[in-house]
Amino acid sequence: MSRELLETLFFMAVGYLAGSMLFGRILPKYFKDMDIEEISEDHNPGTANVMKYAGVPLGILCLVLDIGKGYLPVLWAAGVVEPMRLLFAGIMVAPILGHAFPCWREGRGGKAIAVSFGVLLGVLRYSGSVWLLAVLYLFFSLVFVVRPNERRSVYTFVLFGIVSAVFLFLGGLPGICVGNMLIAGVVARRNWADARFGQRAEEKWEQERTKDA
Repeated sequence: MSRELLETLFFMAVGYLAGSMLFGRILPKYFKDMDIEEISEDHNPGTANVMKYAGVPLGILCLVLDIGKGYLPVLWAAGVVEPMRLLFAGIMVAPILGHAFPCWREGRGGKAIAVSFGVLLGVLRYSGSVWLLAVLYLFFSLVFVVRPNERRSVYTFVLFGIVSAVFLFLGGLPGICVGNMLIAGVVARRNWADARFGQRAEEKWEQERTKDA
């Protein structure tokens, strides 16, 4: 087994383990004895639910940690494994897999949005993919508004993956472009069930608004 492959497997393991630390579940439980998954409507241990039920300060801390657990392992790995190498794609997707499908919870993880931004920030020196993802999210949030949030995430990440494939075809860094595509696939898969594609967005939004009223 080559040294490069061993290094890649090491950083994938580090990224997966870091990603599987669900701060949206851990922090409210530790500081407020609150089970976010149990009390939230979508049962998602994510930043939005922490802000809503446990308070903005704790939610911001959760956001920073979720971004950090994607950012730090990938930034560290980029100094050892060249991002242009195809193997680097596995390093990029590892924290997202850990967050979305943690093995210690039988695959019951979060939606993996914040950690995705963290991973892309980790390769900002080599790629501006994080800005593409941010622009797509803003487009589907403010211009062509898509609801519910899970459907918006599916649209955003699928388009993100398609654009990344185009960049790969045009000569983009293979490791990062394929990494983007893998991230897009995992996040779209994780959000697909709650996107309710068999139900009109307006009907779903009305149901959510009625529940919140």
